Amino acid sequence: MRIDKQMIKFLPFILFAAIAFFSIGCSDESTFRSDKPLTQTDAVKAHVDYPFTPTANSIYYLFYGGGMQDTESYVRFDVDSEELDAAVDALVSWNNSQMKRTLPYPRVAISAAEFPSPLKKFLPMPWWDPSAITTGYYRGHIDGYALRIFVDQARSRIYVYQND
Repeated sequence: MRIDKQMIKFLPFILFAAIAFFSIGCSDESTFRSDKPLTQTDAVKAHVDYPFTPTANSIYYLFYGGGMQDTESYVRFDVDSEELDAAVDALVSWNNSQMKRTLPYPRVAISAAEFPSPLKKFLPMPWWDPSAITTGYYRGHIDGYALRIFVDQARSRIYVYQND
């Protein structure tokens, strides 16, 4: 391909336009959150589309999307103790179905879990503290858009983290 003087004249403009285009695409950010406990009805109205069991309550969330597919979400909710394991199973099935895959989500001791720390720009998040779990377990996977689920059996509480 031959580059002539006419093309060279427009090269700075083309480079500027390309950089501007990518900068705009990378800087578009949005954060949705509730730092107050929601009912299931309120969570559905806020488009929190997790598969909550019938007794799910005290729902908190933070959803972040920015740039080129940079996403993070934090969700916390409580359920009746007899629904705890079923609620976790529902989350795993839902995520695998949504992503059209069958990732294993083995159950391991909570002490083996690595806890995500919210970015400073998301703080304060007093409702997000899975590291305080003393009796519970972890189920998760590190693939993109997979869930990391931290289960507090003492409080019948579920923490869910997802990112890409």
